Amino acid sequence: MKYSLFALLILVMAIMSRENVEVKYIYEWKYAAYAWQSQEQMEVAVASGNYNPKKCLLYDASKADDGRVFITIPREMGPGSPATLATVTDVMGTGGPLLSPYPNWSWHTSRCMCDGIVNVHRTHIRCNHLFVLDNGKIGLDQICDPKLLIFNLEDDTLIKTIHIPIELATNQTGFGLLVTPLVYVPGNCSRFLDEMIVFIADMQGSGLVVYDASTKRMCRVESDYMKPTSTFVSVANENFTYVGGIFSMTIIYDDLYYGAVSGKEIYKIKMKTLLECPNKEQANKQSKVVIKLSSLSGQIASTGHAILYSDSLTMSILGTNVCTKSNKNTVVLAQDFEKLQTVCSLKVSYFFNEVTGLSNRFQRQVLGTMDIYEINFRYFTMNLSEVQNKIFKSVKGDMISPTTTNDNFWVSWLLNVLNEYFYIYV
Repeated sequence: MKYSLFALLILVMAIMSRENVEVKYIYEWKYAAYAWQSQEQMEVAVASGNYNPKKCLLYDASKADDGRVFITIPREMGPGSPATLATVTDVMGTGGPLLSPYPNWSWHTSRCMCDGIVNVHRTHIRCNHLFVLDNGKIGLDQICDPKLLIFNLEDDTLIKTIHIPIELATNQTGFGLLVTPLVYVPGNCSRFLDEMIVFIADMQGSGLVVYDASTKRMCRVESDYMKPTSTFVSVANENFTYVGGIFSMTIIYDDLYYGAVSGKEIYKIKMKTLLECPNKEQANKQSKVVIKLSSLSGQIASTGHAILYSDSLTMSILGTNVCTKSNKNTVVLAQDFEKLQTVCSLKVSYFFNEVTGLSNRFQRQVLGTMDIYEINFRYFTMNLSEVQNKIFKSVKGDMISPTTTNDNFWVSWLLNVLNEYFYIYV
């Protein structure tokens, strides 16, 4: 039985590794280590509980046109991260490349916390500006009102703050956690501050905050499809329960695509519908399922008319052409049981012709089993042209897809068998 299962595992890896797009791992961390101003500052942070390496989860990565990589280290599970937003430096520490708080330490150590940055899950770069969504929460405590900060990356100055009323940031029960900003600019960047549309995902309250800069209107939209539907998570044979609603979004043409972190579907809805601030019944009616997933996914991204997303069961990155219903419209782009366990960040950079991403071992932080002597976080890139070529040529039939629908079925089945075996016997 032991050897049969080993053979199945080899078969799974062989099926999924055929002609994958190369993944380049640029940065690796065992734990988050900061560029402290002094040894004393670090010692005080450790003693106060403000810095605990085991509680620092690298969560999101955004690459600016000047090459800087912005990393978020949220405080969803309470204190432990001394700076929730940082850039990657060239200085190596014992845990990996040192993280330099952004814009500087004063934004994270101010006595008046609400004047600084409290908690950031995700950022978005548009028009050479960094959009920082600060939900104002540490753990379950709402310390400050949520806000969207906009920094000019030319000189790192704050040019605008958009305050988000707490009644829009939470559902009717007062529950909410704003995690993801997505900025859409309908024209060129010359007037983006006056024309942009910002979508903000509320993961805990299962809703969407919509801000239209042209009208200065902000509203909240909720749909049953933004709620969690599948809360059992299995990653690398580690099982846990996680409850979260709408989490990830991307835009293709005039549609907003979104998915719940605890869900196995990706939906779409017209942006013009969201700008009308529909009620739940109308939002339900206008939402359409686009992709049904075999397991939970992390962040989604898009290029052309393709959605990029991860699969937690097979620890892989996939691409689906949403404009065709061909049985070869989904391909596996990359797979690695060790390095792609939880792909929590996935973005497209046309400037660098890259797909950028960040993987972590989220399951280990949830279960309290993170080992800071192992590599737990990886920032990686993939060539965007190769990704596009693999997705779109497989649909046209110019290239045999490395993983057809039938392959995906058997891969999922085999992995479920392996997962059940190890869950029972190990």
